[in-house]
Amino acid sequence: MRIYTSYFYQIRFFPPNLVPLSTALWDPKWFHDNKSQSYQFKDKRGVLNGLRAEIFNPEIHGNGQCRGPEMCVYTGDKRMCPFLLGYRIQLNKLNFQNVIERFQLLHDAICAKEHLEDCDFALIVHEAPTNPCSERDPIQQWFADNGQPIEEWCPLFQAL
Repeated sequence: MRIYTSYFYQIRFFPPNLVPLSTALWDPKWFHDNKSQSYQFKDKRGVLNGLRAEIFNPEIHGNGQCRGPEMCVYTGDKRMCPFLLGYRIQLNKLNFQNVIERFQLLHDAICAKEHLEDCDFALIVHEAPTNPCSERDPIQQWFADNGQPIEEWCPLFQAL
């Protein structure tokens, strides 16, 4: 089981054994087949959509702190962004071992249900890797700080 970061647009390129887990407060409607945020389904390529990693959802207190890269005075130094600082504090409150155990339980359940030998997970954010206003960096740093670095899922890299 590997864990990656990625973003919603990339799900269209996922293989069936890569399971997207939304970290967003609100997902695009298509991620739930235009039904409720709890709805899960397999897309036409066999990728399971609609699962949410709610422990990674930014806490509601951060709502409105990010105004996007165009209006951000901290774009040059993401470490100073109030939203990303708050998000990192939120992540630091999580018990890493408990999170990994939850991933393992989900892995085992999905592999059994979908008859897969193995599956990987991608923690999904809204923003592309080029957007500095993203939870991606704090997520990747939190995993690295806990001894398990993760990287961005890249379809070109995966094909090699």
